[in-house]
Amino acid sequence: MKKTFLIFALLAIICGPALATQPAFAIKDNDTWVMAGDSITAQRLHTNYLEAFFRTRYPQFHLHFRNSGIGGNRTGNILDRFDYDVAAWQPTIVSIELGMNDVGGANPASTNCAVGYIAGMKQLIEKIRTLNAQPLLISSSPVNDGSVMDAWNSIRCQTIHPFTEALKALGQKENVRVVDQYHPLLALWGPNKTIEDANAFAAHIRLVKPENNIPDLKTLQTFAAAWGNKTGVVTLGGDSVHPGSVGQYTMAATILAALEVDREVSSATINPAGTVLDAKNCKITDIVAKDGKLAFTRLDERSPWPISTNALSAVTLLPEIVDLSRYTLTVPGLAAGQFSVTLDGILVATLSHKELAKGWNISTCQDGPLAARADKINSLIADLQGGINNNWRLASKEKNQEKLAAAQKAIDETEAKLQVAVQSVPIHFEIAPAK
Repeated sequence: MKKTFLIFALLAIICGPALATQPAFAIKDNDTWVMAGDSITAQRLHTNYLEAFFRTRYPQFHLHFRNSGIGGNRTGNILDRFDYDVAAWQPTIVSIELGMNDVGGANPASTNCAVGYIAGMKQLIEKIRTLNAQPLLISSSPVNDGSVMDAWNSIRCQTIHPFTEALKALGQKENVRVVDQYHPLLALWGPNKTIEDANAFAAHIRLVKPENNIPDLKTLQTFAAAWGNKTGVVTLGGDSVHPGSVGQYTMAATILAALEVDREVSSATINPAGTVLDAKNCKITDIVAKDGKLAFTRLDERSPWPISTNALSAVTLLPEIVDLSRYTLTVPGLAAGQFSVTLDGILVATLSHKELAKGWNISTCQDGPLAARADKINSLIADLQGGINNNWRLASKEKNQEKLAAAQKAIDETEAKLQVAVQSVPIHFEIAPAK
């Protein structure tokens, strides 16, 4: 836990002073958010996860998200395709997430290394403002090569540092919100990658020569434990530039934290006798308290951030991900012991009376109706941002009105399904002494 608290503390240190003078980021009903970027955006991972967060946090809103990522893009590329691939969506929010390609052969020691990048970003801000849309600048993520500040394993990763600093300065000058995901992720990913590489090397040596004891293996394990990672490492997936789902959930979480999103989902406090002591953003009904058991139905006004079941190790790497969804249940006064908690008849947790008295964040559930719902929502978003989204973009580029109408129809139909999927449904809770 020490490591992950450090990451969010670092985020506060890096972003805190700047955030105080940055314009507030707000999302409202009927917003259309175009997410423009390079191949990392085009992966449709962290961008999809951001969409899932806002759709479930504000299910009463009708929101529209459009992916406008293309591999290899720099600022100039987005300027070239801006009219048909950004403006054509009639956005109210436009995020620009670039830098990985823009760094090119820039020399990080040069004070002018980011001049072209910043000039391009300034032009993009101007274009976004002509649309009466809200600009949002997001720095590049780091290269996952084990680099940490001032201990670099690649020039590319090192160069993103001055580019990010220049981007933040531009945001201050232009009064545009800037998200620095680079520095917090560098602090999170760098040590994790170091342990991953070291463990892989040790495993290889043992495989090749089993009798060989690695002298520093104990040191490596101690280092891993000190950072709070019990398994020693969490693999981000993908490659060093394009992390897989696990790495991109940490990206999305870092961006959400920097945007100072509303972390509150709902909360309920119920005593063992079945009396509702407090309920916020939810309604508790059908309460039964009998024979040491407590059962009730809970209907929430909103729901926790859907984390894909195939990427739950992201929470192991960054446990504070669940703090972005404060979806709590508190049961004070239970008899001492362990209690089984079921949601819709499925066992999802075994908790002590102390844990329930303190307050349990239900968003930590990895099974049951919440997990099934998360997978459904993420699947629909993947459909929307995949071929359906690309068909619209191609028709827009070709100025083919017939294809454009067909693509828009497909978008509308999928968004209608998503609007239904993000609405909360009643969940039946049962808390009973564990057998």
